[in-house]
Amino acid sequence: YRQMKSTLMKRLISLVREPLVHFLLIGAGLFLLFNVTSGPAGDQPDRIVVTSGQVKEMEAKFTRTWMRPPTKEELAGLIETYVRDEIYYREAVAMGLDRNDPTIRQRMRLKLEFLLEDLSTVAEPGDDVLTAYLQEHPDKFQMEARASFRQVYLNPTKRQNMEADATHMLARLKRGAAPESVGDSTLMQGEYRMATRSDIAGQFGEPFARQLVTLAPGTWTGPLYSGLGGHLVKVTEREEGRLPELAEIRDQVEREYLAQRRQELKDTTYQKLRAGYEVVVEPPASAEGRSGEAIAASRPEESGQ
Repeated sequence: YRQMKSTLMKRLISLVREPLVHFLLIGAGLFLLFNVTSGPAGDQPDRIVVTSGQVKEMEAKFTRTWMRPPTKEELAGLIETYVRDEIYYREAVAMGLDRNDPTIRQRMRLKLEFLLEDLSTVAEPGDDVLTAYLQEHPDKFQMEARASFRQVYLNPTKRQNMEADATHMLARLKRGAAPESVGDSTLMQGEYRMATRSDIAGQFGEPFARQLVTLAPGTWTGPLYSGLGGHLVKVTEREEGRLPELAEIRDQVEREYLAQRRQELKDTTYQKLRAGYEVVVEPPASAEGRSGEAIAASRPEESGQ
């Protein structure tokens, strides 16, 4: 008996320490608070109480929408609409119309997830935590390479020998010829200022961008090829891609970190709730009308989840 009592006490202490229990206790408190503040309607299904707070909210919402307070007749209409909604809602629930409705199920899931998110308070992280998160997730915060450059377009439909024409034009450009006097007409810009690699790739294609961001500034070179043809280019300024310091993007890193932590807490809560259910997935009936064996019948610990 003493051993059983000791085991029971250990389990109770362990249960009290579980974050999920804290969530559920707070949720139960909110539920009780709602029932107390919403009046005795829950105890009397045939009674609807429209509180003064609800009336004030109706008035405020009407005023925000129409930029004036409602008349007595309009306010009475708002109240009657609320009563009609409540009556239809209660009758629908009494008839079981809320069951097996995917839209209602989804809304209930979202409401519970919002509640859990509100309850999933995360301590404000320090710089050491955020620095570690930044280093662990560089792809989220990497600053792209940028380049300023000029380009001269070579239209492949007008060039029988693109390479030879490019060599001749490069010589002219290096001798100081104006870029506007060399090459073929195009609707593309002749000059780009500190364009990111992704912006360059969006206009010229990834192979072009990959080559351009490696070029040293100061010299005309080419041709580099895009989907439109050839291009002679001169990089005038370039910044390498880099992972910024925490001080430069602290707010962004903190937002990403907190969002991930909240999601982790929600996932943990779900797994604890999931552990209390046995899930059985039955296969469709066979041609002979037999349902066959269940596809799955497990708890998370049995399935390795």
